[in-house]
Amino acid sequence: MTRMFNRRAFLKVTALAGGGMLVATYMDPLTGVLAQAPPQPGVNFVPNAFVKITADNVVTIISKNPEIGQGIKTSLPMLIAEELEVPWDTVRIEQADLDQSKYGQQNAGGSTATPNNYDPLRRVGAAVREMFIAAGAKSWHVPASECYAQRTAVHHRPSGRSMTYGQLAATAATLTPPDMATVPLKPGDRFEVIGKAKAGVDNRAIVTGQPTFGIDFTLPGMLFAVYEKCPVYGGTVVSANLDEIKKQPGVRHAFVVKGTTDTRGLMPGVAIVADSWWQAQTARRRLQVTWNEGPTAQQSTELFAKRAQEISTQKPGFPLRVDGNVDQALSGAAKVVEASYSYPFISHSPLEPQNCTAHYVNGKMEIWAPTQTPQNGRQLVSTALDIPQENITVHIQRAGGGFGRRLTNDYMGEAAAIAKEIGVPVKVLWTREDDMRHDHYRPGGFHFLKAGVDASGKLIAWRNHFVSFGDNEKGVQGYSNSANINGVEFPARFVPNFDFQSTLMPLGVPTGALRAPRSNAFSWAFQSFIDELALAAGKDPLQFRLDLLSVNAMPHPAEGADGFEASR
Repeated sequence: MTRMFNRRAFLKVTALAGGGMLVATYMDPLTGVLAQAPPQPGVNFVPNAFVKITADNVVTIISKNPEIGQGIKTSLPMLIAEELEVPWDTVRIEQADLDQSKYGQQNAGGSTATPNNYDPLRRVGAAVREMFIAAGAKSWHVPASECYAQRTAVHHRPSGRSMTYGQLAATAATLTPPDMATVPLKPGDRFEVIGKAKAGVDNRAIVTGQPTFGIDFTLPGMLFAVYEKCPVYGGTVVSANLDEIKKQPGVRHAFVVKGTTDTRGLMPGVAIVADSWWQAQTARRRLQVTWNEGPTAQQSTELFAKRAQEISTQKPGFPLRVDGNVDQALSGAAKVVEASYSYPFISHSPLEPQNCTAHYVNGKMEIWAPTQTPQNGRQLVSTALDIPQENITVHIQRAGGGFGRRLTNDYMGEAAAIAKEIGVPVKVLWTREDDMRHDHYRPGGFHFLKAGVDASGKLIAWRNHFVSFGDNEKGVQGYSNSANINGVEFPARFVPNFDFQSTLMPLGVPTGALRAPRSNAFSWAFQSFIDELALAAGKDPLQFRLDLLSVNAMPHPAEGADGFEASR
């Protein structure tokens, strides 16, 4: 994290009317947090209020990342509050809008928010604290070393004098901010906020039914929309009974959206816009669409399973990892076990269905969305609708769950496309059926396994033909999103003779990450097969694993390992 505090990481302080202080922070964006993050545009400094302190001593801290239920709207401001020396129960928290030139990366995914922001945000708080200490020292004409900060105030040890941050804000705003890379941080044994149980900042609003989530958001004059897409991914609209739909109660608009060919983006469909969501949904029940379903209509779960079984008897498409000589080891094994495992496509099914509000006026798009990747959503809207990114504002809304589904932003594209067509604020809200039928699913997969143990019960050979989805001609690079597997995935490196290869099947269905991407599927398959091997070896399953882990075989990080330590 130290790279964030180079010569381009600094504070900008502005005096507010009435004697307050606005602390703006510039930090290099954290790139590469998520594999699907697009290249970032050049960064230009724009003042941003990570911390705002008014003359009446009210402290407001901005939470920069999307809140999807993981608690980050609470925990990230806690980092600033700890070093700023303000009591947590007095702090006000506001959600940031999307602006990565101000805040750095703004994503929710991969469990990265805490490690990426722990030191940087503490340093923001520490730098502001040091400015107030300097302001107090200047006001009293004493050395800063005689002063300290505590409970939103600066205190002078020798005299016992104190002044609140609010009283010092105007003075602090005139000072040169300190170097954020060298500001002193509190030792852990002095923490009063970090590591302490704190209620979520939105808890009271949630349990009392106050508007909190994207699904709750409204605007004056807002209309409501539903969006009908082809039951088959990639399908396009041939015709629809739009004239009849326009005659339904409350319906203001009904039209075809051409969409794009990106199955994880703005798909073609029919929009129905009405005075209320129920009116739009009721009219939708009368909608009749003729679809061109396209080639994906020929795919099915049954056919995938049949094809995978056929592929399992053929030479794999490409290797993932090969160690030793599996054929030789299997020929000398005391016992050989074969098994096949499969797992299905799974919908994310977050409690809050996909939704988005958008307003297009004078060439500019304003969006309110519960998204895990707001920058990706803005890029999608920009590309699909030919709107410059600088003309798209994204307000990040609290999401009622995501689990990876809101890493993609098709619903943002739908709302923006409808808003651009009608020119008034509109909210798109999916039904639960929409959410199940048009998810970007955790991909299914097939493992065809064969392994052998020696006379002592030691695992000596492991073969796996992994049949997954994607473009077989592209090999490892051809996997569909989240359908791949790591070549050093356990038990790789722990078995002397290891043959792990793969073959891909074409897929027209969009896929994406589900919480604990990929491992939530294949770990179950591998651990279940290890149980079968323990049974064949006549060993207790736990002891069989401990014996396996006793091999000194920690993969090197350069080979894709994630820090797994067998000794633990």
